[in-house]
Amino acid sequence: MNTGALPSEWRGFRSIIFDCDSTLSAIEGIDELARIGDRYDEIKTLTDAAMGGDVPLEQVYERRLEMLQPNREDIAAIADRYREAVVTDAREVIGALQAAGKQVFIVSGGLLDAVRPFGLWLSVPEDHIRAVAVRYQAASGVPVTESSAQRDDDRYLNTMASPLTQANGKSTVARELLNDTDGRSMLVGDGASDLVAAPDVNVFVGFTGVVERPRVAAEADVLVSGASLAPILGLALTAAEETTLEATPYRDLITRSRTMIQTGELTIQKDGSP
Repeated sequence: MNTGALPSEWRGFRSIIFDCDSTLSAIEGIDELARIGDRYDEIKTLTDAAMGGDVPLEQVYERRLEMLQPNREDIAAIADRYREAVVTDAREVIGALQAAGKQVFIVSGGLLDAVRPFGLWLSVPEDHIRAVAVRYQAASGVPVTESSAQRDDDRYLNTMASPLTQANGKSTVARELLNDTDGRSMLVGDGASDLVAAPDVNVFVGFTGVVERPRVAAEADVLVSGASLAPILGLALTAAEETTLEATPYRDLITRSRTMIQTGELTIQKDGSP
């Protein structure tokens, strides 16, 4: 149903988990690495297949990195690309949520050395950021340890064990993060790996402002279809919390959120209450 004004039972969430690639930023980090390696089309095909749910993520995750063999500098540079391509209102929405006392998390299948600095720039606490850590090796082929001298040209060796390289990994991580929280939870994402975690939160929000994946658009509890994340506030905040934020620098963002909801950029697709 097209919401207009959201029903009160659909408002008010304590914990909000965001995906990173194509949700908080308008790029896919692995695809940007492929631009450096001049294998963009080949890698993007694999990424799209996994994010669309056509193949399990674990079948392509390590394969893409082995094909690209990025170095430490390449991966670190993706954090800059994330910032340059930040989705409209993403940073402001996170700030408003935190000002209202919400817990904000980032759970990403991206590489930690890129996702973490981007998340910190968004003001998400480091211990609320989950992504895939990488091991490196020096040009000599010797693995780089924490005690080793680290160089920008250290090359990819492999990924550290992480559920986030698996198709159902976000489900595992979401349960872990939410285990010690109270109140209702929401996950915002664009891909099949996000959709898999829907049973572990109260509401799954499909975001199609960067890319629309048919399965996600069809099965999400709520769909945000515009280019901005501002409508998320209409769900996450109660009416009272929203009113309180009107007396803060987030007033214009609240107004923008309301307008976008009224014009149909947020749609509730699930019957009943969350």
